[in-house]
Amino acid sequence: MGKGRPRSVEKGVLGQSSSASSSSNSLKIPPAPVYYPNEEEFKDPLEFICKIRPEAEPYGICRIVPPKDWKPPFALDLDSFTFPTKTQAIHQLQVRSAACDSKTFELEYNRFLEAHCGRKAKKRVVFEGEELDLCKLFNAVKRYGGYDKALDQKKWGEVFRFVRPVGKISECAKHVLCQLYREHLYDYESYYNRLNQEGDKNYNRGMHKERKSESHVDFSSSKRRQKNNLDERVEVEEGLDQICEQCNSGLHGEVMLLCDRCDKGWHIYCLSPPLKRIPPGNWYCLDCLNSEKDSFGFVPGKQYSVEAFKRVADRAKRKWFGSVSASRVQLEKKFWEIVEGSVGEVEVMYGSDLDTSVYGSGFPRVNDQKPPSIGAEVWDKYCATPWNLNNLPMLQGSMLQAVHNSIAGVMVPWLYIGMLFSSFCWHFEDHCFYSMNYLHWGEPKCWYSVPGSEAGAFEKVMRNSLPDLFDAQPDLLFQLVTMLHPAVLQEHDVPVYSVLQEPGNFVITFPRSYHGGFNFGLNCAEAVNFAPADWLPHGSFGAELYQLYHKAAVLSHEELLCVVAKSDFDSKVSPYLNKELRRIYDKEKTWRGRLWRNGIIRSSPMSTRKQPKYVGVEEDPTCIICQRFLHISAVVCRCRPSAFVCLEHWEHICECKPNKHRLTYRYTLAELNDLVLMTENQNSEEMKQNRNVRRQHLCTNELGALSKKVKGGHVTFAQLAEDWLLKSCKILQTPYTSDAYRDALKAAEQFLWAGSEMDPVRVMVKNLIEAQNWAEGVKDCLSKLALWSCHRNHEIEKVRMEHVSSLLGFNPLPCNEPGNLKLKLWTEKVRKCISEANVTVEVDILYKLKAEISELQVQLPEIEMLLDLIKYVDSCRSRCNEMLKGSVSLKVVLKLEGFFGEMSGFTVNIPELELLRRYRNDAVAWFSRFKDVVKNIHEREDQEFVVEELTCLERDGALLKVQVDDLPCVKVELKKACCRVKALELFKHLYRPFVVKCLWNIYSKLEIEKEMLFVEISRVLALAMHWEERAKRSLAREAQMSEFEDVIRTSEEIFVILPSIGDVKEAISAAKSWLNKSKPFLCSDSSVVPTSCSLLKIEDLKVLCILCSCGCFSIWQSTQLTYVTMQDLASQSELLKISLEERSMLQTVLEDCVQWENEACSLLRDGECLLGCDDIGDGRSSGLILKIESQVTKIESVVKAGLPLAFEFFVIPKLRDASSTLRWCFKVLCLCAVAPGLEMCNVSFPAMVGQLAEAIKKHNSRIQLCEEI
Repeated sequence: MGKGRPRSVEKGVLGQSSSASSSSNSLKIPPAPVYYPNEEEFKDPLEFICKIRPEAEPYGICRIVPPKDWKPPFALDLDSFTFPTKTQAIHQLQVRSAACDSKTFELEYNRFLEAHCGRKAKKRVVFEGEELDLCKLFNAVKRYGGYDKALDQKKWGEVFRFVRPVGKISECAKHVLCQLYREHLYDYESYYNRLNQEGDKNYNRGMHKERKSESHVDFSSSKRRQKNNLDERVEVEEGLDQICEQCNSGLHGEVMLLCDRCDKGWHIYCLSPPLKRIPPGNWYCLDCLNSEKDSFGFVPGKQYSVEAFKRVADRAKRKWFGSVSASRVQLEKKFWEIVEGSVGEVEVMYGSDLDTSVYGSGFPRVNDQKPPSIGAEVWDKYCATPWNLNNLPMLQGSMLQAVHNSIAGVMVPWLYIGMLFSSFCWHFEDHCFYSMNYLHWGEPKCWYSVPGSEAGAFEKVMRNSLPDLFDAQPDLLFQLVTMLHPAVLQEHDVPVYSVLQEPGNFVITFPRSYHGGFNFGLNCAEAVNFAPADWLPHGSFGAELYQLYHKAAVLSHEELLCVVAKSDFDSKVSPYLNKELRRIYDKEKTWRGRLWRNGIIRSSPMSTRKQPKYVGVEEDPTCIICQRFLHISAVVCRCRPSAFVCLEHWEHICECKPNKHRLTYRYTLAELNDLVLMTENQNSEEMKQNRNVRRQHLCTNELGALSKKVKGGHVTFAQLAEDWLLKSCKILQTPYTSDAYRDALKAAEQFLWAGSEMDPVRVMVKNLIEAQNWAEGVKDCLSKLALWSCHRNHEIEKVRMEHVSSLLGFNPLPCNEPGNLKLKLWTEKVRKCISEANVTVEVDILYKLKAEISELQVQLPEIEMLLDLIKYVDSCRSRCNEMLKGSVSLKVVLKLEGFFGEMSGFTVNIPELELLRRYRNDAVAWFSRFKDVVKNIHEREDQEFVVEELTCLERDGALLKVQVDDLPCVKVELKKACCRVKALELFKHLYRPFVVKCLWNIYSKLEIEKEMLFVEISRVLALAMHWEERAKRSLAREAQMSEFEDVIRTSEEIFVILPSIGDVKEAISAAKSWLNKSKPFLCSDSSVVPTSCSLLKIEDLKVLCILCSCGCFSIWQSTQLTYVTMQDLASQSELLKISLEERSMLQTVLEDCVQWENEACSLLRDGECLLGCDDIGDGRSSGLILKIESQVTKIESVVKAGLPLAFEFFVIPKLRDASSTLRWCFKVLCLCAVAPGLEMCNVSFPAMVGQLAEAIKKHNSRIQLCEEI
């Protein structure tokens, strides 16, 4: 690890090291540190940043150069990547007029003139032939401190540029502009400043402001309803006719500010930022102050591809610097000249804030498609590296590990495609996070930074330098659209540091450090936020800042702290986490105590989380005033149940009395204190015991002194709790009354939110709730029993014996409920009746008793009961007989389950009912068997057994007395099972394809073709049909041997009888046999001169080639050759169905042989001509000796060339004879030329010539025979 020097920043990027030095001297901005971690230090980003933080954080920014071998591939496809852009007006980042609304200014200015000057404004003020915008002029002078300062510091040239952005500035024009301001606006400026200085005077504006006669509307005798954004209707009290645009409440009219132009209202505490008091004079809302026409921001631009954007970027760079490479000094100087407005209008494009979850990341990601140009090993390596910005927020030790929602720019990186001068304006990160920026490729990126410790000073300089912009937009620094020259900051003793980021470098910004900068040209960067443990206090500041400006935070800081505290956090986190939780605990304790003193005694816990281990999965409500997430506690009122406020704004929720408000909390103070103590670095048992003691002592001291006024004096929180406990103990002892328990539990709400000193109250509340549930349960059982005994209706809900037993099983009893004894006595009677009611009565006995009634002499009360019983039995028998007569379906029987259940406890034995029940049981049993058999029936391998089971089911179903609708299904399933049996046989035995196809048609009709078994059969059938077509094509067109062999190899995987397999194998066998027999003619080795015994017959080769080419066997028969081998080859060549390369090879060999023979025969004829010469002269003079010598040489050369062909040529012996003869003649001629006389030669030579002529004649006859063949 090492700290870099300024020249190392420039090296290799802008060319000259002197450029960096001169740049630093030019702007006099010291460089921030540069670090070069080694491979060991580079393993853990958070650990390395923690290591360098003490040195780097005072700069607010630093640069990290990875090890040389760390080079992640760029994962996006630049050819297809497109992205949206934003248009940046660089010349307006600093020098621009506030977005003022001229009509609002004119209205206020006219009111000032009428009230204080007694005159009206001129209709037009003309400057240089055009109407002068007094609003812009006033704001421009305010930018430079007012008229007097602008005059002293000679700033009227700059003021002119605000009023007339385009045009030449002359001394005369500046003087005229100064005079116009002095004449028209100087008095208004004094009035404006005086109003700001008199802010401590509280003018009662609100609903009591004086209305102008032309806009006066009387609401004194009526009520006004206005619909708010939540689709609620808020009824406003008499005389209150305005609703706050922020919180949608019409209450608290005394602090309601009404805009003096649009008449819309805001509570002073609902403004962003809130006001402490009502300002004097006229007041206008931001919508009326800011003109949409003049509002400044980055306008969405075109969609570009990288190539198109590159052309735009290159064109822009050539415009400013031509083809010359600009130095850092030149680039920075030109940029700040543009920002300060001295160059003119300059607009650039910037592809900023591109969500990588939509447009893709420059780093490899596991779920992204890997480009073909990147190796798998490299891709996997950089997918998993902790320096991959997609992994950084979720690393071990990061506080964002618990955040499981994808927050763009925070949890999900943003991509940036920049060009020359495209800028990122002064800001610090959301929620004061750290940020990490990686430059993938392209030109460098220039950064400026102010350390977080100087953030307050930076903001003060910004407000003082740009007062008109901040007046128009108090939250201007949240907008990221404003730049200020670093030299201005340095003039006011605000430290500024710079960094030049090169491709492959990381830039880290620290919490609360303001940073901004611009690009030196076309480049691509990626950035994301992260949050190590030391960020926690900064995150707290960020949350409070959001609350101050009434802006929604990116996440709930309190929820994050609580989730981390309940997780397995690192020991490094403990001190930061403990401090933050202690702060939250103290704040909650203070505000809850304050609410209690003010009369908010109702409280209730919030609903529990479904996923308490993660942040942001379930969104908390937000305060309607400050937009803060309400995770730990909130206040709600019964008049607006959907509106919540934080504890600080409890007075602003409505105007109801505090006793109608309710505190809702997720944690009691005791639970919050436990979280605080959990984060302390104490692990030993003794320390844990000390922690518990300290917990009790801390909570007792904290709320023990809490008191409030009551009638007759003061009462403490602890005293009220003691009184409540005494009353609750008495309630448990007295007979149960629901009102007493309800009132006690309601009174306990004011204690439950407190610390561990209220644990006795919580225990008592638990006991009260348990006792209340028990007593209500006993009373409910008794009421149901009484209702049943009166009506005996089966529709009335019965009491479950298990429930009664559980109620009677409490020991000791939770409370004093007299009904407990009644329930106990009833239970004993029931159990006794059950034990005695095990004997059933036959129906015949009932009829016998009915017959004996007439013989009785007394009227017994049981007679009426008996007659009712017999009447009920007759009705039951009639109903059963009616069902037994006809055909009853199982569905109808199943609908009678209630009837069977009702009759299950009937003590009379009815035969018809028993028969019907037996039929029902048989059908249900059959249906159960059917369900068991068909469950996963297609997956079973024992389909033969399935067929047997279904056959039995079909037979038994036909014998059932109750019709079952599933009987046809049994038949269908039986057919399917039979098909499966046949299908399994197909895999055991080979069948022809048409057999398989017929079976497949049957399977399709049964709709079982999608089962795995039949899918496999379909696959095999398709393969067989395809194979047959291929085999037939190959046989028809005489394909190559390789194709035939591939056909055979493919057939081995098909378990079906293939009709063409025999033809294919026969064709291959025939071709191979023919090749074996042809092998001698194809395997001659030209490098070896064959012996005479191994020579091949050239005649055989000729015949073979002729037969192969024309397929004509008759030629063979007409020849006199009788070789058996050649006959076989000729016969087989007619039947070959395979295209063989060897045929053409044989033809080539033959052609070579024929060519050689022709040449040899030609030489023989030339030799004959020489030998037939009559006039030889002296041999030398006629050149005969030289011709004979040349002819001998040619003959020997031809003979030598014919031997390697390895064929038996009959012409070779003749050539040799001719060569010998010519050699002899050559010798004779040479001898005659030297020694003998002419007569001797004339005698001997004719004899020699005659012999040679005879040899040539024989040779010619043989040549003729060859030609005929």
